Amino acid sequence: MASAFVFALSSGAWANWSGSISSWTDGGGANGQSRYWADESYTEIIFKGCTVQGGSETTGVELWDYDALSENDFYGEKTFTNCFNGTTYASRGEYNGLPQESDYFFQLDNVGGGSNACCLLWATYAGVDTTLADS
Repeated sequence: MASAFVFALSSGAWANWSGSISSWTDGGGANGQSRYWADESYTEIIFKGCTVQGGSETTGVELWDYDALSENDFYGEKTFTNCFNGTTYASRGEYNGLPQESDYFFQLDNVGGGSNACCLLWATYAGVDTTLADS
């Protein structure tokens, strides 16, 4: 299944970035996985303008950090639904108490409320914010 992720670095902290998601499904890798970013303590993942093909208007977003020598570390999953209400509506997943790492990434799970990569997700905005004090 083809997937694409387009990103552009945003201004501000070097770990913050944004882009869009096109036809991702469950599981990461070739199915869709974000770029890596460095962080410690706090990360917020934000989606806007979500649409889904083949399921209900929901998706899980998992936070991981890459580990070359053992299994990747999993930091939990957030369920996003608000971003399906239009391009100005945001779904946000906050993660606190994270260790300092240079290779965090997110991937999707249960896109469209399904399992086994049943459904595809698009988001006009997908971003990471590592600053706790948002403006």
